Amino acid sequence: MKTKEDLNVLKDFSPPSWEEWKSAVTDSLKGADYDKAMHTKTYEGITLKPIYRREDLEGLSFTDALPGAAPYIRGNDPAAFIASGWKVAQAQKNADLKELNKEILAQLQRGLGMINLYLAHADEPQGIKLANSEDFATALAGVNLAAAPLMAKLDLDDPDLFQMLKGFAEKEGQQLDKLFGILGYDPLGELARKGNIPVAPDAVQETLYLIVRERIAMAPKLRSIFIDGSIFEAAGASSAQELAYVLAIAICYIKYLLDKGLNISDIALQIAVKLSLGSNFFMEIAKIRAFRMLFSEMIKAFGGSVDEQKVWIHGKTASFNKSTYDLYVNMLRTSTEAFSGVMGGVDSLEVDAFDAALGAADSDFAKRIARNQQLILAEEAHLGKVVDPAGGCYYIESLSYELANKSWQLMQDIEAKGGMLKALETGFIHSEIEAIAKARIDNIHKRRDVIVGVNMYANPDDKCPEIKAPKATDPAIAYALASGKLPRRRAVESLEAFRSRVQAADKEIFLITMGSLAEYKARADFSTGFFQVAGFKVVSGTGYMDIPSALAAAKDYDAVCICSTDDKYVELVPLLCQGLGGKLKILAGYPADKVEDYKAAGIDIFIHIRSNAFDTLYEIASKMGVN
Repeated sequence: MKTKEDLNVLKDFSPPSWEEWKSAVTDSLKGADYDKAMHTKTYEGITLKPIYRREDLEGLSFTDALPGAAPYIRGNDPAAFIASGWKVAQAQKNADLKELNKEILAQLQRGLGMINLYLAHADEPQGIKLANSEDFATALAGVNLAAAPLMAKLDLDDPDLFQMLKGFAEKEGQQLDKLFGILGYDPLGELARKGNIPVAPDAVQETLYLIVRERIAMAPKLRSIFIDGSIFEAAGASSAQELAYVLAIAICYIKYLLDKGLNISDIALQIAVKLSLGSNFFMEIAKIRAFRMLFSEMIKAFGGSVDEQKVWIHGKTASFNKSTYDLYVNMLRTSTEAFSGVMGGVDSLEVDAFDAALGAADSDFAKRIARNQQLILAEEAHLGKVVDPAGGCYYIESLSYELANKSWQLMQDIEAKGGMLKALETGFIHSEIEAIAKARIDNIHKRRDVIVGVNMYANPDDKCPEIKAPKATDPAIAYALASGKLPRRRAVESLEAFRSRVQAADKEIFLITMGSLAEYKARADFSTGFFQVAGFKVVSGTGYMDIPSALAAAKDYDAVCICSTDDKYVELVPLLCQGLGGKLKILAGYPADKVEDYKAAGIDIFIHIRSNAFDTLYEIASKMGVN
């Protein structure tokens, strides 16, 4: 036996070669195609490999870049990050301004680092209304904006918060030109989100110019452009699409402002972006890092210096993948999303409350949990003390490059079509997102993508809480898109609405479990989970060894599902179908060579792992009289 002193790990355990690894994997596949089994295609059009190696980084110039150096994939300022981490920027939506002020002051004592004001808009009525300077002062009384920066996304018809801030800063003795933060406009994002804007497109250039010019002169650290990528995520876009659209909008604004005589050195420092954080953990890490590369390359192309190639990235947890059933699972989703944002290197972060999908005001408990999710990452996981924790990972470094490359290509397609405004006007953006959203929703309906609590592991006792979304109001419209606004989707909306209807109808399905436990259990378990996705009540048999016992147990049910083995089905199916009469008859499994025979015997529907769960369950519900 070797002792600690004479053990040489590198010598005694030589690493296998790539060829040896691939050969062993190929043998384990037992004839299955290696490429199909081991490669995964993403919605971004990227093919993921089963393993990444040093060779995958060959030729990638950014891998040698240090934190704080262009293209800033490893963050803008490592010293500042180590000193204070990212900014905890939870949404502030309380319409009662005095209560809002109390909440802000209390949260500043409990980890809040940036005051993220959500203003009420015609299409987003739930939020804050600041009509004048008195309202602004009421909301922010006692707040030191030098210590807790201000953030707000502004529409073109919103009250001018900057003018309110000027008066507030003067009264409080705070130097306006020293204040850092974001009071940002995004006219093209607003147009995509609402389908209309209160200013004609020709006038937007002048409006944006006046806003940016004033900000550069009076408060250069208070960014005036805030491009919102979460608008596209909420419609179902892929990560590559979101980055491409944000980049294309930035290019549009930069061209506007350059034409008006501003310098790229001033413009670049006025831009901040909001990016969504979805459930594909490594893709979301790569998204943040990739956008830094993209922004750096874009500013460089416009002649910007190295210092001007930095961008402030605000991360926000996604909405497309959230559920109203099994609400608490949303906590798990936002936890991984926040984690990926921090790993990717966001500058500020906003975690949605787990009950945000219900549309009502977030509960105090939900807001506290959302804030604490960030604090745990910072104070217990100590991720605020690690610069670029994903750096050096072959997979993430390679994925960051591939995502940046895909996004750059999509941005070039938009530019070739005349830019982002033209792409919105022609409906190009709408149709491109529609295709990806449809594919994502279809894979959820087929259960290829899992949404826990909805299309997999559904809780049969769970009821959908009432959704209380506030009604939108009529906006002022100077220009509208022919294609309308981008939709706000949740991937499981149709599944959840369908499940609510089935639950209301109180329908039951009886499982005819034939044979021993070993013979029927796997398919009985699968069937139970399958039916519960739609809200059916499932009653399981006790395991029947003869046809009369099974038929007697099923006599009080209108729908039954037969569960056993393919071998037993040959004898059981004809006899059971004959005895079940006009009941809805479902078979667990899909014995391809016997399907037509079983249909002829009386089987109405087959359920199996390759079924489109939504379509199949909808058919079952229809046959049971659920509209």
